[in-house]
Amino acid sequence: MKIAVIGAGTVGVLSVCHFLGFTSKDIEVTCVHNPKKNILGIGESSTIAMPLLLWQTLNFNCEFDGQDLQYTYKAGVKFKNWRNSDFTSPIIPPNYAIHFDNFKLAEVIFKKVYEKYSNRFSELNIDIKTIDQNNHEVIINNKYKFDYVIDCRGFPKDYTNYTKVNLPINHCLVHPVDEPGNWNFTYHVAHDNGWMFGIPLKKRQGWGYLYNDEITSKEDALINFNKITNRKINYDNIREFTFKPFRAKKFVDGRILLNGNSALFYEPIEAISGGFYDELNRFFFDYIFNNTLNEKQINDSMLDLSDRYLNFISFIYKGGSIYKTDFWKHTQDICNKNLQNNKWLETIENVKNKSNPNPALYPFSPEAWYILDKNLYNSKTFK
Repeated sequence: MKIAVIGAGTVGVLSVCHFLGFTSKDIEVTCVHNPKKNILGIGESSTIAMPLLLWQTLNFNCEFDGQDLQYTYKAGVKFKNWRNSDFTSPIIPPNYAIHFDNFKLAEVIFKKVYEKYSNRFSELNIDIKTIDQNNHEVIINNKYKFDYVIDCRGFPKDYTNYTKVNLPINHCLVHPVDEPGNWNFTYHVAHDNGWMFGIPLKKRQGWGYLYNDEITSKEDALINFNKITNRKINYDNIREFTFKPFRAKKFVDGRILLNGNSALFYEPIEAISGGFYDELNRFFFDYIFNNTLNEKQINDSMLDLSDRYLNFISFIYKGGSIYKTDFWKHTQDICNKNLQNNKWLETIENVKNKSNPNPALYPFSPEAWYILDKNLYNSKTFK
């Protein structure tokens, strides 16, 4: 059997590992990508799924194998200015996550992949022009044939087959700092116009100013960015990207799986999309190899899970921050509306039921939910 993974970003690389590491010797995996295409290399924050997957499939240990990734351990997320007292949303031991240089990820991981799976792994360096499928195969560019394809190309160019999701931010200004990050958590710093993430790497830091460009101008955002960081950031030393929070209407279509930003992108908070992408690969694996799920079951399950992830994000936002600005008033309004549905009530009931927790229903363990709720609201929601 031949499987193609399109794209060599984070989800593409992890998909390669997944479909090599958990399959038999007769499965070949090809990563189809153009290495000349740029990625948004700001440093990235993972969930606990990433270091576990790398160990299970490559015996990859960041301490001994990941120095070129500039990795740092991630013990949680530090929320600053969301409430009068700052707090940390922890990763519950013995689990951990990492921060890493996503410019280097494919280079570092594929080196290990070639060492372990040299007879089963290859790269095809082309641009994708067409993808077609029939009952037996998927054909890329009318030439290259595979049994299945995992499409991780990134943000779609056409949103016809996607559903827009109502969340408050849609713009990010990115600024790297050429100094080591000497902390072991991801910063989430609330500000007048949204919030800012801070990612520590061993040789540099990545900062991203997130806001809504329908409420705040880019000029005002940059002024506020400078004020918070006490730096002289200008248009020459930032990169930026805009986005629409969205999810696919169908994640699996016959022999093609959408994953990564081709499948869903809400926003960077808590890096929880990584858990969603990992679940997609697990479902697709069962679809191909175990015959335990059909296409409709996967799509229904992932749509349900995407609703629960939306609830989680809305739960964080719904109480606002210490800032009483137009952005935060707008945010509280739309996120409280997001939570007014049965899926949120079901999520609470499942979190309450410690005796039968289902981790596929929400991105956190019950214990982590309790800690987050206590610090955000002190409401004893889950007691």
